Amino acid sequence: MGRLWDRAKRIAVILAVGGCVGFVLLLLAYMLPVERMLDHARASIEIFEDLGLQPQIIKGYETTTIDTYTDAWMLRMAFYDGDESALEKCLCNYYYGYDNGTTTNVIESMIAYLKGAEGYIRIVYGRYWHGYTIILKPLLLFFDYADILGILKFVQLALTALCIVLLERKKMARCIPGLVAMLACIDFHTVGISMQYSWVFLIAMLSAAFLLLKKEEKYYDPSIDAVFLVTGMCTSYFDFLTYPLFTLGVPLTVMLAQREMAERKGRMFVSALINSVYWLIGYAGMWMIKWVLCTVLTDNNMMEDAIHTILYRAGSDVFGETVGVLDVFRENIRILLRYPYALAGVCAVAVLLLWGGKERWRFIRVSPDVLFSYLFVACLPFVWYAAVKEHSYVHYVVTYRDLGISIFAGTCFIAGLKKRREAPDEQAVRPSSGMG
Repeated sequence: MGRLWDRAKRIAVILAVGGCVGFVLLLLAYMLPVERMLDHARASIEIFEDLGLQPQIIKGYETTTIDTYTDAWMLRMAFYDGDESALEKCLCNYYYGYDNGTTTNVIESMIAYLKGAEGYIRIVYGRYWHGYTIILKPLLLFFDYADILGILKFVQLALTALCIVLLERKKMARCIPGLVAMLACIDFHTVGISMQYSWVFLIAMLSAAFLLLKKEEKYYDPSIDAVFLVTGMCTSYFDFLTYPLFTLGVPLTVMLAQREMAERKGRMFVSALINSVYWLIGYAGMWMIKWVLCTVLTDNNMMEDAIHTILYRAGSDVFGETVGVLDVFRENIRILLRYPYALAGVCAVAVLLLWGGKERWRFIRVSPDVLFSYLFVACLPFVWYAAVKEHSYVHYVVTYRDLGISIFAGTCFIAGLKKRREAPDEQAVRPSSGMG
């Protein structure tokens, strides 16, 4: 009981500190002048006019859809120039829109405002943290939309390369084919040219890289719990409700592969379950902190708005029609039913089965703990789809990317079916314990 209480206190402290840090960073971001941000936003008008609404890089492939709709929304959140205090703006997250029938979507609304159209109104969007603004606002001081996308693309490439290098150095190269298959199926190129898709991907890769950089501990390591707690908090802070579970599934799969490689296969399922709970506490807890702050410190009852939105997103009503869980599953899986994605999966499995040749590898027996651990992670997207039906059905072009978790976990499990004949490094060189 005492250990459980200690964990609860630790969680509460991390949530409180994270909420304070997130609030202060937002407050500082909203103190920045917006004149240059508006200039760079105006310089981006032509880009949005050329791209249009939700363009597809490859016609007919919905996975290649660029979310210009939400990117425009993010920009107008960033360059909002009202007279309210920085405190009010960072909590209520205002933006300008039109309700006079002159604009039909967010892109047209943003362009109309930037071109000086009259009749705009102030709208509150405070149920999200909109933490991406602490990065977007400073960038928008110096760069336009195209430059910002280029920077994000470079950072994503660098983080992906880092994870691949770390997997190789940790003697976990067998996970690389699965990582590549996952990147192919979430359409890595499209993720890199859309701000909306970028934040979750960056958080997932950072979390995975951090786990790979950590020294493997022999016994329980409480810092791992903190990694998942903070990852959930960061997801809630930065994400605009895209494919948030990706930030849980990717590092969770890496953690399982690490434990399997280190021959620490006991209690893998329990560890996966506990760390998922930590992620969920961080995700939900950080969101609640924002609602409480906005409700207490402003005139907006964000708690009521948030609860109403949660019930709506979790419901089955979609534009007046009722959708079931199987409809949601089908809509998200359908987007991947294309030959290139099937080929990516087949190639990944083929590489895993042929890696090293027959002489260097041998099949091993799979323990139920290992099997159920990977199966648990692979099933997480479907749990999310069932819990958030309306959102997952309407925004399947975004939410299908959570299936990358299933692909990564599945291929890493297949990779674990084979084992090197040579002894692990810790058996080759065993350091002295210093106890004589």
